[in-house]
Amino acid sequence: MLTVENLSFAYGTVGILRDISMAMKTARVTCVIGRNGVGKSTLMKNIVGLLRASNGTIQLGDTDITSLPANKRAHAGLGYVPQGRQIFSKLTVHENLRVGLQARCDGLKTIPEEIYSLFPVLKEMGKRRGGDLSGGQQQQLAIGRALVGDPKVLVLDEPTEGIQPNIIQQIGKVLRELVENRQITVVLVEQYLDFVREFGHDFYIMDRGMVMESGVTQQLSDEMVQAHLSV
Repeated sequence: MLTVENLSFAYGTVGILRDISMAMKTARVTCVIGRNGVGKSTLMKNIVGLLRASNGTIQLGDTDITSLPANKRAHAGLGYVPQGRQIFSKLTVHENLRVGLQARCDGLKTIPEEIYSLFPVLKEMGKRRGGDLSGGQQQQLAIGRALVGDPKVLVLDEPTEGIQPNIIQQIGKVLRELVENRQITVVLVEQYLDFVREFGHDFYIMDRGMVMESGVTQQLSDEMVQAHLSV
């Protein structure tokens, strides 16, 4: 569903990503892991179009989206949940969700009821301002806003960061439901290895802007963790 081939990116003369190739399969959760500062978030921003790759290609299904701007990639089927959530703090929950409608291609003008079935708290707090929600509630709002756009691929950057354990579990179960029932492809950056092992299907380990290891999560060994993830 989503393929990155030989992708490189640099800030000026400083290379950040070096010849990255990944294949994220349909209806699976692919986890991109690695220490802080190895280029994971930069890769996600290249995928969704907030940054432009120096070299390489990005393919969404049969469509080459390498040259498309971020809004066109959203219309093509990419949903994005950024690190830190970046919800609109002064807008209500309902207004935040309505922003996601701009990415849809079918012209729907109302929030799909499915969003509220996945995250009931968003319906309960629909009139509350986003900035008044807890961190876990804001993360649910950020994911819900992305899903309103009806994406084929959902990209999440550190979805469990700063979130209480019960909400982490809820987010994991929602992602599993999206994969199993809606056949959505999920790509996420994650530091929490227990979450990766419980909810991920495939993994890529990055270090120094390159892919060092990859496989199904059952193959994520303690030796790999020690070599590429331990501080």
